[in-house]
Amino acid sequence: MKKLTLLVAALMVATISFAQQGSMTFAVNDLDLRTPMNTEANLGYYMTDDIMVSLGMTDWDNFTVGARYYGICDGMFLQATTTATGVDGGDSEYNIGAALGWTKDLGIWKLQFEPMIVLDDIQDFTPRLAWGLRFTL
Repeated sequence: MKKLTLLVAALMVATISFAQQGSMTFAVNDLDLRTPMNTEANLGYYMTDDIMVSLGMTDWDNFTVGARYYGICDGMFLQATTTATGVDGGDSEYNIGAALGWTKDLGIWKLQFEPMIVLDDIQDFTPRLAWGLRFTL
């Protein structure tokens, strides 16, 4: 687990150090207005105009690492994610997921709306509809 955490940290530092043309983003996914503190949030960094990497964490044992590719069509993205869930006994369980969606500019600062079709675990093929809000700095 420590090696994976160090690898993710090294990738984020290398990305920030060498990709100077990108920008940082903040996103909330599946915002539940009844319990907003249970909303999934992540920080992302555009490595190039077409590729964004993101990291979301609740603690050191529960985190999500994702990568998006925007070069398919205007505003359309394809996303791959790895989600780690800590379990008792020191080991973690990992799920690999995917999403296909669109980023639509709302015209309010740099706020964007992102409807998407999500597979939380590609081995358990149960797609769902989701949405998110992204703010680019």
